[in-house]
Amino acid sequence: MRKFYILLLAVSFGNSYSQTVIFSENMGTPPTNPAQTPIASHTFQNSNPIIFTGDAVMVLPNNPDIAMPSSGYEGASGGGCTAIFATDKTFMIEGINTSNYSNITLSFGQLKGNSQNSNTIIIETSPDGTVWAPLTYTGIIGSLTTWSLITTTGAIPATQNLRIRFKNPPSTVSAFRIDDIKLTGNSLGVKESNIAGLKLYPNPVTNGKLYIVSDTNIEKKSYYLQCFRKISSKHYCY
Repeated sequence: MRKFYILLLAVSFGNSYSQTVIFSENMGTPPTNPAQTPIASHTFQNSNPIIFTGDAVMVLPNNPDIAMPSSGYEGASGGGCTAIFATDKTFMIEGINTSNYSNITLSFGQLKGNSQNSNTIIIETSPDGTVWAPLTYTGIIGSLTTWSLITTTGAIPATQNLRIRFKNPPSTVSAFRIDDIKLTGNSLGVKESNIAGLKLYPNPVTNGKLYIVSDTNIEKKSYYLQCFRKISSKHYCY
């Protein structure tokens, strides 16, 4: 039996693989009273190992003066939402495992206060909670009634503990409400091998490593994914 160890340096699935939902959060449903609740005492859709922190507030879906339930875009949950009313207030999510995904994209529902400028909320991601990288999107004019589905641009790291931080910009007059946060990406897993005497694991790929085990000798060759993109690799026989 010969075993190949392939270190995947660059794997691209191209358009042959559709994006998978890695994480989604509809903000849960806040209690009926009081009208606003702190993040620390709120029950979100997700729980451990996902952690929610920050000094923004959760607002009720049935209080039109405060909440403005999400609507008007595909996937709008219409329940409670996170309100980042004041400057420098934050909302952070951590504990999201994106290590087995590439081409990761963040989207969310946003309702912006009646400010007529096109400033945007600050969005950053981090693999360690120390180094943060910004995501961007096209700003929209504020409205008290119209929700928009936002899709960000920028690199999101593949890591075992992704942090996402939303922050109301300094010196802004806009209040932001956010809902239905979603991360999508291309899975680095491989489809099951039905070839007798050949095994591929792990599925999905872990830490960029793919193992090929054969009952017979394997010649040293270049290997290709199903979408016919070459794997740039180092490989060892033992």
